[in-house]
Amino acid sequence: MSVLGVVVRTHPQHLAAVLPRLNALPGLELVANPGDGRLVLVLEDQPDRSAAACLGDLAQWPELWSTTLVYEYSGPDSPSPHAEATEWRRELNTLDAPPPASPAHPLGSLLPS
Repeated sequence: MSVLGVVVRTHPQHLAAVLPRLNALPGLELVANPGDGRLVLVLEDQPDRSAAACLGDLAQWPELWSTTLVYEYSGPDSPSPHAEATEWRRELNTLDAPPPASPAHPLGSLLPS
């Protein structure tokens, strides 16, 4: 499981439209909203969607000026940081896409199993 702490910025006039959309997202908790366009969110993995994929989607919302990852926790069931390189990911909306089939990693014998 992954848990992400995120700071989101939007224009205060967009809050009325953005807040209901955020609150409707599963695995997202709004933890701070001072009313000036800054929002603090906590994102958690869901059975059908990763927190990273949700963050990638938020980064594409036109009403949001920025999304900043400020905290990340990855539990023992998260993918290994020593996994195969992910250069094949080119778009934010493909964070949940599986990697394409490829030959064995050239450094496979050096990576922990």
